[in-house]
Amino acid sequence: MRPVAFICLTLLACAPLCAKEELVTLPKRDGVQLTIYNSEDLTLVRETRTLSFKAGENRLQFSWANTLIDPTSVEFQALADKEGNLEVSDTSYPAESHEMLIWTITAKKAASHQVQITYFTSGISWSAEYTGLVAADESAMDLTAYVTVHNRSGEDYEDAEVRLVVGVIHLVEKVINLAQPATSRAMDRKEMEDWARDAPNKSPSGPGRGGGGGMSKPKQIDKAGLSEYYIYSVEGTETILTNWSKRLRSFSVAGVPLKTVYHLNPAKFGPEFTKVLEFKNNEECKLGKEPLPDGLIRLFRQSASGMGYMGALASKYIAKNDEVKISVGPDAEVTLKEKRMSFQKKDLTFNQRWLEGWTGVETFELEVRNFRSKAIEVEIHRSFGGDFDFNSEDKAEVENFNTRKFILSLAPNTSRTLVFSVTTRYGSNVKPK
Repeated sequence: MRPVAFICLTLLACAPLCAKEELVTLPKRDGVQLTIYNSEDLTLVRETRTLSFKAGENRLQFSWANTLIDPTSVEFQALADKEGNLEVSDTSYPAESHEMLIWTITAKKAASHQVQITYFTSGISWSAEYTGLVAADESAMDLTAYVTVHNRSGEDYEDAEVRLVVGVIHLVEKVINLAQPATSRAMDRKEMEDWARDAPNKSPSGPGRGGGGGMSKPKQIDKAGLSEYYIYSVEGTETILTNWSKRLRSFSVAGVPLKTVYHLNPAKFGPEFTKVLEFKNNEECKLGKEPLPDGLIRLFRQSASGMGYMGALASKYIAKNDEVKISVGPDAEVTLKEKRMSFQKKDLTFNQRWLEGWTGVETFELEVRNFRSKAIEVEIHRSFGGDFDFNSEDKAEVENFNTRKFILSLAPNTSRTLVFSVTTRYGSNVKPK
């Protein structure tokens, strides 16, 4: 598909736009780089082309018709022009078109130069997803990450370097609004460009060059830290056509250690024991080199009969050393029996004939049984309301102001009994804060 945005060079200097001019269509881009943010509808585009200039004035036209390019952000720069041969004399916007500009470039002498044109556009986005293939014994998984680039900008970008930015930015005004005709500049462009410029421009040559829809091998992703932002640079180049989406493999890690924990957490997983597979974004789990962006994590289990779906998690930004917990549903092989062993009401206080305050003391017994043929870990979360004291000879952690958590291990085909008491004060017996 022919790109919508184009550039042409006029050979007759200083002629008005409406005069008859001999126009020469410029050659294809030498290279193009897309830096795509996932927190805003924003992409920084850098185009490079090699142009021949004659001595004197040259008129260079740039059009953004039918695209979502922000016209207020378009800039021209001559690369490697150490002698200062080229100078932008002026920039004009023809009255008859709101979708083009004309640069008047003065050249001291005739020469060829590589030039760079940068601008912001909207309509390009990316998303991440992860697929985990879990071993039959659930001790490890092979984790593969993908990124999908979606192009709705109205412009084709052939053989483009693709860089994906993880991080939150703030715009004064949305680029899609600036892309409309007759809008005034409302963006600090230099600040936005500085965020995206973390490394020198790289050559677009390299493996993966070409616009084929297939992928002969996984793309290598180069991750670079930039303050609170991280930039993922896809190896080689990719052709990103408008109105198309393209899926690229980001990384693949074999043997990521998994921990299986059975949670009894009614507020989060419901009233039954839920099997949760856990791993950390750290070096022990063969990860942790960089944060993992928002995305859907899907788990599948490998068995002798084939591959089966286990569960999924719509994950938020996963920082280094963060733990990921993926529920794969209830499991009847781990059960809980709960009994209230005693209840006592004491410390009754009266106001004349009416009961004004009292204290309730309850004792509970929990029996946890593991019917599986492997050892498991169990977490039991219990929440209580009001002014209470919690007591148990079995160690319980304070999860928050009203929740206590038991953590225990169970050998195959064994059970364990937990006993705890809760003392709750009501009415005038409530302790003042």
